[in-house]
Amino acid sequence: MGSVKFPYTDIPLSNEDSKWERSNKEDLAKTLPLFAEIGLLTRQPVDGKEGLYHYDLTELGQEYLYSSYKKSGSGRTIYDNSFCYGPIKVIKVRDVSEKTYEHGRHSNNETQITVKINYQVVNTPEWVINNQDKLKALYGLYSVLLPDVTYPETLLYIQGKDGKLYEESWSYLLMQPSGKLLTDKE
Repeated sequence: MGSVKFPYTDIPLSNEDSKWERSNKEDLAKTLPLFAEIGLLTRQPVDGKEGLYHYDLTELGQEYLYSSYKKSGSGRTIYDNSFCYGPIKVIKVRDVSEKTYEHGRHSNNETQITVKINYQVVNTPEWVINNQDKLKALYGLYSVLLPDVTYPETLLYIQGKDGKLYEESWSYLLMQPSGKLLTDKE
């Protein structure tokens, strides 16, 4: 969605905004109206402030919200609020390979284990299925994973000095809005 703490009221762009603040406000201007239209957020106009809205979570939104926060180097609190759905079920392990690199990503003589799987998303909610075109328009073609469709995935694990495996995954990173907001008129 962008960095947002609920309840949230739009904050207009300002010449004093940092590059990050400007980018975050632009993301929120795309994502919050969409999630309000889908039913995960409420959206109420702010009295006397044309074009500004107040947002809060609906019951449905609370059910699918994943929320965390961290402090940036400058002391700013960065909120990571995402709507997550559908646990995955591994259908097949296609391949497991192991390779040791003299100069690895994290240490010398690092052993990396690659696991290739096929998986399906379980229990995809109706709000995703019914709004997949709008979600794909804003987040990209592969942002909506549908039920009963098998998807390939490659997972990378690093073997630690203790012999345990640690996941090195970048496939489940937060999706950033990169497209445009579609309304029911489009």
